[in-house]
Amino acid sequence: MREEMRNCPDCAAEPGRPHEPGCDVERCSLCGSQVIGCDCDHNDPKNPHDPLFARWTGIWPGYAESRALSLDLNQFYKEGLHKIFFVKPKEA
Repeated sequence: MREEMRNCPDCAAEPGRPHEPGCDVERCSLCGSQVIGCDCDHNDPKNPHDPLFARWTGIWPGYAESRALSLDLNQFYKEGLHKIFFVKPKEA
């Protein structure tokens, strides 16, 4: 069954659009955790948070990835897999 894409439940960002500042759903592109709860320096000019990379996709962060891996969403985060999917790769 296909998941219906919706606006972000916190900031109402449309699918494909960046979250509004202060959104508690947005993931940090530096560590993969929630932006509002992480300790990353999002204003570091050498390694800033990228809100376009962390845009709202239309479904809850990690839901599609956990389903594709046959994992429960809680297990997906517990195993640290969010760090693989939500952290923006550094340029070589």
